[in-house]
Amino acid sequence: MVKELNIFGDIVSDAWIDEDVTPTKVKTEISNLTQDDEINININCFGGEVFAAVAIANIIKSSPAKKTFNVIGICASAATMLFQHDDVVNISKGAMMMYHKPIVGMFGNANDFRKQIEILDKIEGENIIRNLAIRTKKPTDELSKLISDEWWLTSDEAIS
Repeated sequence: MVKELNIFGDIVSDAWIDEDVTPTKVKTEISNLTQDDEINININCFGGEVFAAVAIANIIKSSPAKKTFNVIGICASAATMLFQHDDVVNISKGAMMMYHKPIVGMFGNANDFRKQIEILDKIEGENIIRNLAIRTKKPTDELSKLISDEWWLTSDEAIS
C-alpha cells in the first residue's frame, strides 16, 4: 500500500483548525503501515512549533514503511526538521526551503528573558544546526551565519 501524508498546515501541538498538523494526527495516519508499505510525505508548510515537528519527525522515522519526502511548495522553519539526512527528499522546481533561528513570543522579567535566550541557543544548536550540518556537510559556524537572517534555498540549491 502507498500512503500519502500531506503536511499542508501549521505544525502544532494542539490543532486549532482542520489544516493544522499535530503529532497525534500523524501517528493516527501512519500507525497501521508495515515494512511492505510506502509513505509519501508531501510538504507545503511554513513551519510551526519546534517540538511538535521533532515529535512528528520521530513518529515518521519510527514507521517501518519506506519513506519519501516531497517538498512541493514551501518547506520552512520547523517543517525543515521533518526529514533526516538519510531520507529520500525530492524538491519540486519552484519549491523553496527556508531556515532561520528559533523564535519565541514571551513576556516576563529580565531573568525570564536571559533564560529563554539559553533555551533558544540550545534549540538552535541541537535541533537546527546539528541536522543541517549532517545534511549539508557545512561547518556549524557557517550554518549559524546562514540562518541568522533567514536562509532561503531554491530547489536547485537545496539538492546540491
